Amino acid sequence: MKHTERPCLQRFLDVATLLGQPMHPPSVAVERLLYGTGVGLLLGVGFGLESGRLFGSSSLAVELFIALAVACFVLGWMLGNGAGPLARWFSHETEEAMAKRVRSDIEEVHRSEDVTAKWAAMEAKVLTEDLGEEA
Repeated sequence: MKHTERPCLQRFLDVATLLGQPMHPPSVAVERLLYGTGVGLLLGVGFGLESGRLFGSSSLAVELFIALAVACFVLGWMLGNGAGPLARWFSHETEEAMAKRVRSDIEEVHRSEDVTAKWAAMEAKVLTEDLGEEA
């Protein structure tokens, strides 16, 4: 089973992370943060309703908290599925995939530097030959 195909509960209660195993991708941390914020906002709504605040009162705090909680849950769910506005900012890559991508980027840079160095040497050789013919 791939890392991104884990059941939802296992992603949140993963003992391997506590034991020093590989870290989760950044998107999982942000997803947990969004879900936790949503739960906190819903608790705030519950405390507000218990203290006597009503829906549609002059203060729109209850409605605002509900809207923000729903937004946090929706954004967290979308990020967990690799979609939505936050998916492009927070990577879903595992450590292995990220290491592989970085290695390939470094190899590409080295190949580009080799080509540039060979091109510069060839130009220098041609210029010295041209200057030798002119003298």
